[in-house]
Amino acid sequence: MKLYANALNRNYLRSVLPGPNDEVEWVKAAIAYGDDERTLVQSCLDKRKRLDIWMRYDHTVPVAPKLLRHLLSCASRNVFCRLVPDVLHAKVIWWRGYGVYIGSANLTDRAWMTSIELGAFLPESELEAGQQMGELERFFDTLDGYDRVFDLTEEVIREQEAIQRERSKDDAEVNAKARRRRSVPEWSGPDFAGDRQNVINRQRDQFVKEWRSGVAILDGLAEQAPHYRPVWLHADVPSRWQADQFLHAYYYNRVAEGAAHPFEDHYRANFRDPQGASKAALEWWADLPSPPSDEDINCHERAPTIRRILHQDRHHLMSSDDLYELLQANHSSRDHIRRMTLSQLHVDVADADGVDRIRAFADWLWKQRNASGESFFELIRYVIDGGTVADLPIRLFDATEARAFAHVGKNQLAEIAGWARPEKYGPRNGRTSKALRALGYNVRVY
Repeated sequence: MKLYANALNRNYLRSVLPGPNDEVEWVKAAIAYGDDERTLVQSCLDKRKRLDIWMRYDHTVPVAPKLLRHLLSCASRNVFCRLVPDVLHAKVIWWRGYGVYIGSANLTDRAWMTSIELGAFLPESELEAGQQMGELERFFDTLDGYDRVFDLTEEVIREQEAIQRERSKDDAEVNAKARRRRSVPEWSGPDFAGDRQNVINRQRDQFVKEWRSGVAILDGLAEQAPHYRPVWLHADVPSRWQADQFLHAYYYNRVAEGAAHPFEDHYRANFRDPQGASKAALEWWADLPSPPSDEDINCHERAPTIRRILHQDRHHLMSSDDLYELLQANHSSRDHIRRMTLSQLHVDVADADGVDRIRAFADWLWKQRNASGESFFELIRYVIDGGTVADLPIRLFDATEARAFAHVGKNQLAEIAGWARPEKYGPRNGRTSKALRALGYNVRVY
């Protein structure tokens, strides 16, 4: 964690913006007041990252109309603004994959440079270590779910401009006039703000609905994939693995551009015809003379390793060596461990040069138990074999809530499930979802 107080500690909020080599999937922000078009918004535009921002609406014009107009004009560039009547006072920015700022700063030039503010930036690895990712997701999902929250429109901007002109006059009735001008009634806040379980249930229902929709898309691709199998991929590779590795190759070779991952740009180009985009990409995949990014190793070595380790007959034979092999073979696990700090891996810095990061994490995870007293392997068994195929998303949600382990998220568990039980599930991780979205499918990236 790093504190930002501008000149007071010489850590300026402007410097928290991701650099050119920082990987960011998308940006979500809830900032009550603002007038600055240049810092956060321009950073997202320059890096071609989707920005979803929630800002305050009331009769005092909390967000400058010029900023509102700029946000609306950027909708075609993946900037989307929603307005929260009267009660929003948050200042939080989440760069997915990079970290989160939570503090006192609004979206103004003064707040980002000259005012005395205080806020903290937590890298993503710290969020996952403290199991705060779910709370952050719940905050934005809940905010988005209120029926009193609405999309920014041209009509609202004109209304706020008119109110601003009225407020510039020396008129004792200005507040009364402003209240009468607003088109959205005042809001005292949500009726069930304190009912945490209602919020969790709604988030779970939304997750289950979206996940099942994504499964239908993946299963459709799995039906097509064997007809486009490249010559170097073995014929006995399960169709769901073939589909996943097609998406793997497509994403890392046709979408990603170094540290930039402009999948939202591809989504805007393909959302009208995702089937056509998929067919063109499958034809490209079929003609590849060699695997561009280890797809053969993933299908012929890594996935069979996970399937062997998690074979139902071996449930009572698990060891820390099995956990090491499993984590080493699982793409999203390797990717997460790569981002962890040495202190999170519980490794002495003096030994850092020679340490095997995956081994260190496996040794730590092997000793852990969740709130239900389960080991990691017991959680895996619950996810992959603890119910019906259709209810996998319910188990995934439960496994990252009440039964959660630090540093283990939905992407890791869902990918493992697909490698271990390809007859039931297709692997799905963050890269899978981004590849589907790049092809034009309206899926969510977790």
